[in-house]
Amino acid sequence: MTEETNRPASGAAATLAATLALVAGPALAGGLEFEVTLPQPEASPAYRPYLAAWIEEPGSKDIRGTVAVWYDTRLRDNLGRGFLRDLRSWWRAEGEKLDLPADGLSGPTRGPGTHKVAVSPANAALTGLTAGHYVLAVEVSREDGGRETLRAPFSWGAAENSAEALGEREITRLRVTVKP
Repeated sequence: MTEETNRPASGAAATLAATLALVAGPALAGGLEFEVTLPQPEASPAYRPYLAAWIEEPGSKDIRGTVAVWYDTRLRDNLGRGFLRDLRSWWRAEGEKLDLPADGLSGPTRGPGTHKVAVSPANAALTGLTAGHYVLAVEVSREDGGRETLRAPFSWGAAENSAEALGEREITRLRVTVKP
């Protein structure tokens, strides 16, 4: 090695390199988490809903990747996967192609209440995101119940930000938070 290669970059060169890395490559953010509130169903018996959450381009609904799928993972022969078709928007665009169960994505269904999900920075949907505006979409479907999709916008690769969307039947509230 020469003496040239061991010398730290000048202030201007380092600033330029950092700016180019931010603009050209995937944005590095501390994380994305969301909270979803599922209401207490009025009907009895009430089944726990299936849920799919994904990131999409604003306005186009092009899916960038799935961040969570809740379904009955305990049924033999992966039978619970078949009911994921009821999550129609997600299933047609992405779910049908996924090999489930998938580590870091799949999980069991959850009952009524508020549930917090921290999406791993290693999640494939996050690793390729460049700085910009996106939408977190969450679709819920319940056996003998309804189906509902909520969308909450967020900015990736910027300052900390959050957004909230309110539902009517199957999802009471969706809140997404991004931390740099």
